[in-house]
Amino acid sequence: MPISVLLIDGDTVHAQSVVHALVDPWLDWTVEVAPTLAQARRILAREQTDVVLTVRSMVDGTAFDVLELLDEVPALIIVLPGEEVQAAQAMRHGFSDFLVQTPQRDHLLALPAQIEAVLERSTGARARQTAEAMLARQHRLLQAISRVQAIFIAKTSPRAAFDAVLQELMALTGSAFGLVGQVQRTSEGQPLLRVHAMTDISWDAASRAHYAEHAQEGMVFDNPHTLLGAALRTGEAVICNNPAADPRSTGVPRGHPVLKTYMGLPIHAAGELVAMVGLANRPDGYSQAEAQFLQPLLNTVGQLELARRAELARSEVESRLAHASALLTEKTRALEVTLASVSQGITNVDASGRIRLYNRRYLELLDLPEALLATQPSVEDVVRFQTERGDFGPDFKLIESPARAYVASEQAGRAGGPAMPETYIRKTREGRYLEVRTRLVEAGGRVRTFADVTDYLGTLQALRESEARWRSLTHLSSDWYWEQDADFRFVRFDGSAERDRGIPDETQYGLTRWELPDAVVEPGQWSKHRQQLQAHEVFHDFEMQRTTSDGTPIWVSISGEPIFDAEGRFTGYRGIARNITERKKAEAEIQRLAFYDELTALPNRRLLLERLEHATLGCAREACHGALLFLDLDNFKSINDTLGHEMGDRLLVQVAERLRACVRAMDTVARLGGDEFVVILQQLHSVEPEAAVEAEAVAQKIIASLNGPFQVDHREIHSTPSIGIALFRDAQQPVHELLQRADLAMYQAKAQGRNTLCFFDPAMQAAASARSALEGDIRQGLQRDEFLLHYQPVVNAAGDVLGAEALVRWMHPQRGMVSPGEFIPLAEQTGLILPLGRRVMRLACAQLAQWAAMPHTAGWSVAVNVSAQEFRHPHFVQQVLDTLRESGASPRRLKLELTESLMLHDVEDSILKMQALRTLGVGFSLDDFGTGYSSLGYLKRLPLDQLKIDQSFVRDVLTDPNDAAIACTIITLASSLGLDVVAEGVETEGQRAFLLRNGCQQFQGYLFGRPGVVDLLSNM
Repeated sequence: MPISVLLIDGDTVHAQSVVHALVDPWLDWTVEVAPTLAQARRILAREQTDVVLTVRSMVDGTAFDVLELLDEVPALIIVLPGEEVQAAQAMRHGFSDFLVQTPQRDHLLALPAQIEAVLERSTGARARQTAEAMLARQHRLLQAISRVQAIFIAKTSPRAAFDAVLQELMALTGSAFGLVGQVQRTSEGQPLLRVHAMTDISWDAASRAHYAEHAQEGMVFDNPHTLLGAALRTGEAVICNNPAADPRSTGVPRGHPVLKTYMGLPIHAAGELVAMVGLANRPDGYSQAEAQFLQPLLNTVGQLELARRAELARSEVESRLAHASALLTEKTRALEVTLASVSQGITNVDASGRIRLYNRRYLELLDLPEALLATQPSVEDVVRFQTERGDFGPDFKLIESPARAYVASEQAGRAGGPAMPETYIRKTREGRYLEVRTRLVEAGGRVRTFADVTDYLGTLQALRESEARWRSLTHLSSDWYWEQDADFRFVRFDGSAERDRGIPDETQYGLTRWELPDAVVEPGQWSKHRQQLQAHEVFHDFEMQRTTSDGTPIWVSISGEPIFDAEGRFTGYRGIARNITERKKAEAEIQRLAFYDELTALPNRRLLLERLEHATLGCAREACHGALLFLDLDNFKSINDTLGHEMGDRLLVQVAERLRACVRAMDTVARLGGDEFVVILQQLHSVEPEAAVEAEAVAQKIIASLNGPFQVDHREIHSTPSIGIALFRDAQQPVHELLQRADLAMYQAKAQGRNTLCFFDPAMQAAASARSALEGDIRQGLQRDEFLLHYQPVVNAAGDVLGAEALVRWMHPQRGMVSPGEFIPLAEQTGLILPLGRRVMRLACAQLAQWAAMPHTAGWSVAVNVSAQEFRHPHFVQQVLDTLRESGASPRRLKLELTESLMLHDVEDSILKMQALRTLGVGFSLDDFGTGYSSLGYLKRLPLDQLKIDQSFVRDVLTDPNDAAIACTIITLASSLGLDVVAEGVETEGQRAFLLRNGCQQFQGYLFGRPGVVDLLSNM
C-alpha cells in the first residue's frame, strides 16, 4: 500500500541512500527529505505523513525536538555505531525503533521491513486505543442510560429528569453548550420545544430573569428558522460544523455565545417526536457517528419520556391508558421471555415473603414441582419442602457453613434470625453446586438468583491445583519465578523473598533487567542477551552478578521463554532464576586448585605453560624479548631433612613472597614443585644484548633478595638460589623447550658454584641432546643385551691368578665399544644403573659357575663393583642370593666391591646387608680406599675382607713420598685389621716390588693384564 515517509537528515549522501532503499515501484512509497528541523516542521504542517525517520542531531535541533512535532505518527531514530545506549533512551522517550547507520549501508537492507513492522505496531496500538476508548464510552453510555432510567423511574419532575439527561450528554460529547426539552404541538400541529434543561451561558440579567420565570414549565423555542428549528421541522438530526456559513442559522438570542459547531438530535418514541437535544461548540465538531453513538441513550430517554407522558395522561385519556397498558404488556412479555431464556434461576419474593415470580430454570435447578410454586407459596414452605426431601443434607451440611443458620431460620419461619448473606454456595443431592445471590428491593422483598457454578468451581479447583503444582515445581526447581511485559519490564516475582539471596524485591517492578542498580554484566553479554530478547528467543542460564544488602557479591542463573497471546502477539517473558553463588565459588576453587599451587598460591605448572605460551606470542607480536628464569634453592633438601618439611614449606612461602616483590605486575612467578620456581619476564628490550642485561638485573635482584636471612618460627634460615635464564623472542621454540633450556642453564649455575645465575648456551642443549640420546641407547642396549663383561686379573706375589675384577663394557652397534666413563655416570643419574647392575651380577655369577667346572680355574674368584643405588635398594640382598642360586655359583667365590662414599649414609643398614651376605660366604672389598671420607671407626665395624689401594696412590709411589707413605699406611692398617690388600693400577715392576716389600701380597694392573674378554684371562 502507499506509504509516505519523512526523512530528516542533513547528510545528503546518506539521505539519498535511504531514498534509493525505500523508493521502489513495487512498494509505492514516497520519501520527503528535510535537511533541517524547521523544514520538517513545515512539511508536517502541510501534509499527512505515515512515518518519520530522523538522525540523532540536526543543525537546528535534535531528534527529541522532532517528537514534539509528531501527534501519533511513529518515528525511527538513526544512530551511529556506539550510540545504541542513546537509541535505547530515545525509545523510552517515544521513538518506535532505531537503526544503526553503518559505513557499508547494510542497515538499509532491512529498513523497509523495519518501517512496515513499526507501522504495523503503531496501527495496532492506535486500534487498541480506539477500541478501548470506544469501550469506555460505551460503558459511560450505559451508565448514563442507567442513571437516566433511575431518574425517570423515580418519577422526578421533567426539569430534574431532563437536567440529568443534559448532564450525561454534555459529559459524553464534551460540548460547551446544550439544551434538552419536550417536543409539543401547537393547535395547528406545528412542533415547538419546551426547554426543561439548559447550560448556564451567563446571559444578562433580563434574560436570566426570563428563564427563571419560565423554569418550572420550561422556556419555549418555536423559531423554525434556526438550526434547532430545522431539526424540529424535519424530525431528523441536524449537524453543522460551520454555523456561520449555514443558511439555516439566523443568529442566536441576545447574550448567547457564538455557535462554532452544532448538533440537533430529535428523540423519537413509538414513532413520535417527543423530545429534542441541542448541543454546541464541541471543539472537534460533530458527526453522524456521534449521533448514532448517542442513539441508545436518546431511545431510552424517548421511551422514558413516552412512559412518563403515558402515566400523566392515563387519568385524562383512555386511549393513552390503553396504549400504556399495551406497552406494559409487551415489556412484561419481553421480561418473561428474558427470564425464560437466562441460565439462572430467578425468584421475586415480596415483602411478605411469598414467591411472586419465578422462571423455569429455577424449577429445573432446584428440582421443584411446578404445582408447589403455582400457589405463590412462602419461602418457608419451599424451604421446608426441600428440607423434608433432604435437599440440604443432615444438619444443612450441603449449605455453605456461613449460610446454614440463615437457611435453617428460613425453614423455621423465624423472624429476626441471622442476617441474610448476599451470596452463598449450596450443593444439590446430585452433586451439583449452586450459587445463591440475593438482592433487596427498595419497595420491600427481594430478588434471588440461582446459578449452576459446578463447572466454574471445578475449573477453579483445577486451577488452584495447577497453581499449587506449578508453585511446588517452581520452588523445587528454582529459587524464584519472574515475568516481564512486552517492554521487558518486571511485573511479577514469585518465590522466596530473601533479598540477600539475590531475589529482586517489589521495588524493582517496572525495571528491565539491565536497569537493575546492582547488576554486574559485561557489555557484550548484555548486548547478546538483549538481542535474544528482541528476537523473542528462549534463553537458558544467563548468568549475572548481583550484590546483597551488605555488599556481598552473589551470582544468579536466569532462564526464560517468550509469552504469546492467543493471536500470536508477543506479550512479554517469563522464567525462573536460581542462586548459583555456591556453584561459582566451587568453580573458582576448582580453578584455583587446577591452576595455582596450594602452598604458595603461585601459578602452577599448568598455568605457567599457558602464560608462557601467551608471553611468546606477545613478544612475537610486539617485536620484543622475554626471559624465562628457572630458579632452584641451593641445599633445600638439607633444610627439609634437618628442620622438617613444615619448616621447609614455610620457607617456600616466604621465597614466593620475595619473588613476587622482585618483578612487575605483568610478569609471572610460578612454582613447578619442590624448591623449583620459574619467573616469566615480558616486554624486555628488542635488542638481545639489552634484553639480557634487563633479565640479568632482575635475576641479580632476586639473588640479593633471597640471600637475606629468612625468619621461620623465630629461627633464622639462610638459603641461596641458582638461576638459569633463557631468552625468547617469538613462538618458534615450544614452551617445553624453553623450560628445558632454562633448566639446563640452572644446572650450569649450580655447577659453577651455586648462588649465581647462568644464561642458556646452545652447547648445553647439544650436551643435553646427546645425553638424552645416550640414555635412550642405554635402554635399548639393555633390551638387546649389548652390555658384556671384561675381566682384569688379580694376582698374588708369585704372579698366579687369584681371580679377576668384572668390568662392564658396551658394544654399541654404531659407536662400537663405549667406555664405562661415558655411560656409567648417566646410568646412575637416570636409575638405569639398577637393571645394568643386575645384568652384570648375572654375567659374573654365570662366569664363576663356568670357572668352577674347570680344574685350573675352579679356585678363581670374581669381584663385582656395586653402586650406591644398587646397594641401597631394599631387595639388594635377595637379588644377589637369587642370582647365585640361579647361576649355581659359589658365594665364597663372589666378592662385592663397595666405595667409601656408600658407607656415609645409613651405616647400620649397610652393616646388616653385608652381614646377611657374608654369613653365606660372599666377600666384601672396600674399593678406592683412601680417596673417601669414611671414619676409621666405621671401618672397624664393617664386615670387610679386603682393602683396595686406589691407583692414584700407586701411580706415584716411587716418586712421591706422600703417596708412598699413604700406601704403606693402608697396608699396615689392613694388616692390623686382618684384611687382605690389593693394589690397583700397578703398571711397573718397580711399583710391584715396592708394594711387595712393604707387605702387599695381591696386585691388579696393566703389568699383569689389561681388561679383556674372558678367553684372554683363561689363557694366562
